Amino acid sequence: MTGREPTTIDAAPLTADGRATALVIEDEAGWDAIARDWAFLHARARAATPLDRVWLRTWWRVYRSAFHEPALRIVTIWRSRELVGALPLFVHGESRRRFGVRHLRMLSTGEAEFEETCPDHLNLLALPGEEELCATHAWQAIDRMSWDHLELLDLDDRSALLAGNVAPSTARRFPRGTCPVADLTGGFESYLRRLSSNGRAQARRLLREGERACVQFEMVRGDCATDAFCDLILLHQNRWERASKPGVFVAQRFVEFHRALLAKWTPTDRAVLARLSIASGPVAVLYGFVTGSTFEFYQSGVMLDAPGLRSAGNLCHLLLMKALAERGIATYDFLRGAAAYKKRLATHETRLSGIEMWRPTLRTTALRSAQLALCAVRAACRRWSRPLTIDRDIVGGER
Repeated sequence: MTGREPTTIDAAPLTADGRATALVIEDEAGWDAIARDWAFLHARARAATPLDRVWLRTWWRVYRSAFHEPALRIVTIWRSRELVGALPLFVHGESRRRFGVRHLRMLSTGEAEFEETCPDHLNLLALPGEEELCATHAWQAIDRMSWDHLELLDLDDRSALLAGNVAPSTARRFPRGTCPVADLTGGFESYLRRLSSNGRAQARRLLREGERACVQFEMVRGDCATDAFCDLILLHQNRWERASKPGVFVAQRFVEFHRALLAKWTPTDRAVLARLSIASGPVAVLYGFVTGSTFEFYQSGVMLDAPGLRSAGNLCHLLLMKALAERGIATYDFLRGAAAYKKRLATHETRLSGIEMWRPTLRTTALRSAQLALCAVRAACRRWSRPLTIDRDIVGGER
């Protein structure tokens, strides 16, 4: 037992095996009622930031209007009155009501590409030692829900949801990339020793350059967070606009979502804004989150041609690693992405996977048939649009 007052949920058991019971919460009031239980479970499970209820609840408030008929499907697994597992899902229809297909997804996924939050290390929340039991109950609950297409993206590759003895045989598993990670165990100097000799030499060179340029590094707190977030947006947008690309902060919902997180998490140091400045002003701002002993780097704004610095972004990362290591942070997760600088500063990688299922319903058959027909038409158009080539040797009668 957790030692807290028991939570009351107005829902009927979906599954039970004598030891645990699965309930699906379909309304915000029921979800809010287990806020303390969720926080306790998240901490015990050592889960990633996007599984924190503040992240999920904020996302639901900001992004639900982006979907057609969205509805919560929060799977919870209980032993007596203790929450031992949870899987935050939602179901929604096609934006243009095509064929009436219903999609089941993890909360914080499924947005349009221009405004997606891109969470990594999504997973089933489960108390240590309870992962297989909770995964079994979660899949049983999913099987009883009404949906046509299931898509769970960016799961930790070691998730119990993906285990062969638990996941449905009809589910298709696929890779979703890797997350470069820097091991800060033992402090910043220990981290540097884990790099290759060339990587270590480059890191020390960058640190010396920073000293010569008289850079100012700060982890922004309190009222200054608003200014630092504006610097982040400005630097990020300037960089991508120069490359004729929009940048992530053009999306209104994306900005609203992160402003809300900063308002809630900056006072408790859960959200981190690290700013690197020279005499002319800010040249790099890094943004991420601390959960337990892990920092998850989320987004950056960097001036590519900062005076006196070959890489203001890499220097800011190194100085932030040093500051976080002094606070006891042992893991610096760069999250998903194949950027060269991430691999250069990382000491190892972790893998992400996705899983997808289509139910054989009339709706999904119609949708997938239409998709295949469209692909065939596009292929035909490409084939017929190619210029006709003639074998001149054959036309001329020569072999």
